[in-house]
Formats: sequence, structure tokens, C-alpha cells
Amino acid sequence: MTAPARVPVEAFGTALLRTTISVAGQGGFVWTRSPGPLAPAPFSPMTPELAARIAALDVNGVARLAPGESRGESRVYHVAGEESVADHLLRDGVRTDLAPALHGLGAALAALHALTPVVPLPPTTSRGLTRLDDWLRDRAPQAWAAQAGAILRDRLGPARWDRLRDWTARAAGVDTVLAHGAPGLGSVVFDPASGIAEVLVGEDLCAAPRQTDLGWAMGELVELSWQLGGDPRDWQRLTDALLEGYGHDLDMEWNHLAAVRIALHLHDYTAYVGWNRAECERYAGFLGFLIDL
Repeated sequence: MTAPARVPVEAFGTALLRTTISVAGQGGFVWTRSPGPLAPAPFSPMTPELAARIAALDVNGVARLAPGESRGESRVYHVAGEESVADHLLRDGVRTDLAPALHGLGAALAALHALTPVVPLPPTTSRGLTRLDDWLRDRAPQAWAAQAGAILRDRLGPARWDRLRDWTARAAGVDTVLAHGAPGLGSVVFDPASGIAEVLVGEDLCAAPRQTDLGWAMGELVELSWQLGGDPRDWQRLTDALLEGYGHDLDMEWNHLAAVRIALHLHDYTAYVGWNRAECERYAGFLGFLIDL
């Protein structure tokens, strides 16, 4: 008997990444994610053996790492929820009841980083940092991204620009662990009723310094607090929950990490979503503020 077709409850995406969320027949939801038409690289390879090891990691009941199953160029995830932490924040603003989700993300990243050695080794640089490094070296393949890079470089000036490039290089430096590669808040599926954070993992798996993952998540929190407003103390509670869940100190200053992630978001938006000169100028001003802290 042919299985019934899944009816999407939501579908969205950019030229970099596309996502479809469907109701699963056995309960829960199926997230299917695919590279967008302009994605410069496919998802990172992940063997079934490594996926099984990641899925079996014990995260103390606060989170679950959910490796994707390969379906051609796509990855398929079976999870309990249909909304990500990013969905909650973008719809409702800052919410302290999301602190368990950030704590779970931190704990999940700590467990993943401890899973070594891994053979064969994943790529040594995250796909995101490769895009950012190419952009900062004037190698952006999209015309609008190149234009955004020229504006950013002009607004930041040579000294700040060099610091941003140096921080990007440090984020992809030595002392590597098995890293998620792109632990964005849109990859953390969370149902407040269960309190369990489900972390989609595998698309950007890489060998990278631990601060690469922490900086990605922290940078998104900093960016959202700037964009959405709200009580700064509530945003700080979410950041504290992430770091408490991780349980280790940062190896870079928080503003360095945030600047790298936000610069990458500016690139990805202009390259894969749309061009807006005023928005690019606004981001350049905020990045300058972060770099000067």
C-alpha cells in the first residue's frame, strides 16, 4: 500500500535553504530541509554510523540531538514540535520561558563537542564561515552581496574591517571539536509544554573550534535583541541559559563572536533573499558598534 502524501503545514525558505514542515502519521512533525537553488555547497556528508552516535548522546533530559536522514540532497527530521525558537521570538518577542530551550541547546552542543574522535573527520571549516570568508576576501559570487560587502567595508573603515576578518579566521582556527556548524535558533525545535529542545543537526557538521557554535547562537540572540527590542535583562537571561547549558567559558569575547555571526547574516540576506541598501547601511552601523566595544 502506498503511504499517504504528507500535507505541509508550512513551507518557507530562501535561495540558500528551503524548509517544509508536515504532520507525521505517527504523531509529531517531519521537517524536510533542502539546499536552495543558489546554495554554494551541498549539505555536509554524515555517515549512518555518526548519525547514530549523535542521536544516542545523553543530554540529561533537557535536549535531543536530531540528525537528519538523507533523502537525495535533502535531510529529513522527525521531531515533536512544529515551531522553532526563532519562530517563537519573531512572533512574540523576547520570552523568558524559552530559557529551557537555550539551556538545552547549550547542553546539546557540549555533548556534541565531546564526541571525539570521529573517523572519517568532517570538513574542517563550516559552510557558513566559508561563505563569510569568501565575502570578506571580495570573492562573493552574487552581485548584490558584493555590493553589500563594498558598503560594509567603506562604512567600517580599514581597521574595523581587518578586525572582522581576523575574528572570522579565529572562529575557524585550531583546537577543533566536532561542531554543529550552524546551530541557529531556527534549527532548535521547541514546545514549551515538553521543555525539550530538539536540535536539528548534520547539514553543516564540521571540525571547528567550539566558539564557532556558541558564537552562532549568541550572535543570533544579540541580533534579535537589537531588531526586536524588549527588556535587555530578558535577552540576557536567554544568553545566560545558553552558556549555563554549555558549561564552559568562551574562548573569544562575546562581541567578536556576535560580529562574525551578524556579518554572515548580512551576507546571506543580501546574497539569497534580497537587496536593501538602507538595511545594509543600518547593519554596517551596528557592526561598527559591536567591533568597537
